Amino acid sequence: MPWFWQGVLLLIFTVPVIVLFGYATWDVVRRADASILVRFAWLVAFCVLPLVGPLVYLAFRPPGTTADQRRVAAGGPAVSTAQELAALSELHDRGKLTDHEYATAKAQHVGVDLSDVGPGSVQQQRGGQMH
Repeated sequence: MPWFWQGVLLLIFTVPVIVLFGYATWDVVRRADASILVRFAWLVAFCVLPLVGPLVYLAFRPPGTTADQRRVAAGGPAVSTAQELAALSELHDRGKLTDHEYATAKAQHVGVDLSDVGPGSVQQQRGGQMH
């Protein structure tokens, strides 16, 4: 078999296995709900069975292991803070929110004390940039 096709076959089979192994390893390491022993056991399983171990883990991992799943399970919004702030900014730019309403809502989303919201319009806070 020519070296080109050997390289193609190597890429077709090796790269997905490496990506699968890396993703499963990263997911195990960043899980806050699993104890150190459980994480260590999974990592050993990945090393002993490099293809089957990550597949089994990803197929049977408990729900709520990703940040979005934990946020939704906790009853929080599935939308990020940046998306919420962008929506608030759009409402303000269209004139649906006053400067004070926008500043109050923004302070609530960012977690700033409302007494920290300074006087002045949002246009002044943005440095005069309005679209």
